[in-house]
Amino acid sequence: MPRDGRGRYEAASWEPSFESAGRAGRYRAFIPDPIADYEPSLSASTSALSERAGLAVRELNASAEDLLPLEGLGRQLLRSEALASSAIEGLEISHRKLARAEAQGEAGDFKAREVLGNARAMEEAIRIGSEARDLDIEDVCSVHRALAVAPPLSRIAGEIRQSQGWIGGSSPVHAAFVPPPHEHVRDLVVDLGAFMNRDDISPVAQAAIAHAQFETIHPFGDGNGRVGRCLIHVLFRRRAIAPIYVPPISIVLGADKDSYIAGLTDFRADEVDRWVAQFALAVEKSALEARGFSAEVAELQSAWLERAAPMRADAAARAIIASLPSYPVITGAIAERITGRSRVAANKGLEHLAQAGVLTRRRNQRKGDSWEAKELFILLGDFEAAIGSSGCSRRLG
Repeated sequence: MPRDGRGRYEAASWEPSFESAGRAGRYRAFIPDPIADYEPSLSASTSALSERAGLAVRELNASAEDLLPLEGLGRQLLRSEALASSAIEGLEISHRKLARAEAQGEAGDFKAREVLGNARAMEEAIRIGSEARDLDIEDVCSVHRALAVAPPLSRIAGEIRQSQGWIGGSSPVHAAFVPPPHEHVRDLVVDLGAFMNRDDISPVAQAAIAHAQFETIHPFGDGNGRVGRCLIHVLFRRRAIAPIYVPPISIVLGADKDSYIAGLTDFRADEVDRWVAQFALAVEKSALEARGFSAEVAELQSAWLERAAPMRADAAARAIIASLPSYPVITGAIAERITGRSRVAANKGLEHLAQAGVLTRRRNQRKGDSWEAKELFILLGDFEAAIGSSGCSRRLG
């Protein structure tokens, strides 16, 4: 069989059925080489860049204690990552709409349900990465199950595909890329798990290679891109470079989707050094910008405290301010839970912050009132514009 970079092509015929689209024809599926024992040959500059990116992630996490009471940063970064990862797949929704759906249970919103599923998948990835054990195929399926909360994706939750998949086009005959036939998929995912269990390679380079290999395998009928980006969280937590925060790398990758796709193609063509460098630049940029964002949120919280003064040390309003990065849209029920105060005290705290200009009340007769930290949404917009700006999507030269 003809080879192409890190794998080989296998010719096959496509016969459409009632369940599948497109016209009959011939196509070529790409079967990637196993990577369990793969030793990437990286240039000195790419190796140094990978180490520098890993250091930026470590420094973001080390800054956590200095930035307390920024308790909501990790949750907010996760939400930003979920939004960006979903946007790459065409599911775009604003921070405000997602926060409203989360706070008031607007489960009927299709896009909100999908993005919240992505956030849960990332939480599951972090949980898996935190466990001191080897990864296996069930872990990958578990992340997919956490993602697949809404139909039609929920119908194949956690199921390795049993038919030929493809990317782009109405059938594999006219697809932009055709991943391996289904009979190869399970073994390739097991092999990927063995690679992810290694600790003899830079965590950033390991995440870059694992992510690209997963996208090449495309083991599920849908949701592969989001699950593949969740694997970055698994590895960064497992390798202990991100014990608290994983920076929202998807914002950088998604800022130039064509370049991102080209990077994955580079990997398949055995241009691994180029792909790892591109990925490392995205990691470094997202970590540096996230650290700056965390400082800006801390400054905003300090301004809120001054604006809402005077307050007792144990005031519900003070506890609410500490939690607003995690709950930029907040209800009385949420305030009651996170402050440990009574509903009456929690509502008084919300009203106090509204009068001080920290929160804006949003009335809803059907679901109950909510309050929004509009300044935080502005800060989020500026952060995502800065982190998603072009300049490091592809390595030059």
